[in-house]
Amino acid sequence: VMIQIDELMFSYRGRRVYDGLNMELRDGAVYGLLGRNGAGKTTLMRLIAGLLDCNSGRITVNGMTPFRRDPVFLNSIYFVPESFNAPEMRVSDYAATYGAFYSNYDGDAFTDYMKALSVDPEAAFRRLSFGQRKKALMAFALSLKTDILLLDEPGNGLDIPSKLTLRHILSECASPSRTIIMSTHQVRDIEDIVDHVAIIDGGRLLLDASTREIDCLVQFVESPQADADALFSERTAGGFVNIKARRNCSIDRTHSRMDMEVLFNACVTGGRNFVSSMMNRNKKEVSYVL
Repeated sequence: VMIQIDELMFSYRGRRVYDGLNMELRDGAVYGLLGRNGAGKTTLMRLIAGLLDCNSGRITVNGMTPFRRDPVFLNSIYFVPESFNAPEMRVSDYAATYGAFYSNYDGDAFTDYMKALSVDPEAAFRRLSFGQRKKALMAFALSLKTDILLLDEPGNGLDIPSKLTLRHILSECASPSRTIIMSTHQVRDIEDIVDHVAIIDGGRLLLDASTREIDCLVQFVESPQADADALFSERTAGGFVNIKARRNCSIDRTHSRMDMEVLFNACVTGGRNFVSSMMNRNKKEVSYVL
């Protein structure tokens, strides 16, 4: 799977959302599409899914234009919105009816996912709570086994045990032949799942890097006070989390757990200056303290 975005221009109700966005999403990755509310995350996912058309520029998925809604394209992609109108039917009937349109639909997998997420497949969609509906649609989406899976705010409406179960399921579903894109502003919900981070703000792509690349460039160090040598420091309940540049990626390297929320805050606060200083670990730049 290859999603190519070239010079994307898109406006909504007179507001410019994207102004020349360029981005490439490759197969076999689990992307975290991060941004503040109103940053354009949902809009971008709807454009990729073919539910919206760009004003100018181009989006292609394996060479196909999403908005043309070619059957081959539709068979390869599924979009789970943040909320949706529940139909007047049982969840099992919904899955059987609409799963027939997808060549890789697995009814047994759907049953297993519903059981893991503690949702009754024989319940009527409209009788389920918002969180239960979300889990049922997520189970259906996963059972389709599409090449591309788009999840908009997947953790919204889910309780903590359900979020943990969903993380486990998504980790198991990741494969070299599947691209999963999750958009959220609740970074903690996905930080243990993603292996690639894309941060957008004000219609700009601030950061586009794999978690391995980020880990190679910077480390996250906790300390009682802000570190003067840090690229970014954020105050937490237990002190400060400092993002510090690594001087060598391969020799005498100590790993630190990435704090994706702090990374996100650093990018949207420091913008392109912070990202530039992070991507060039041998260049000292101004520090940012939040």
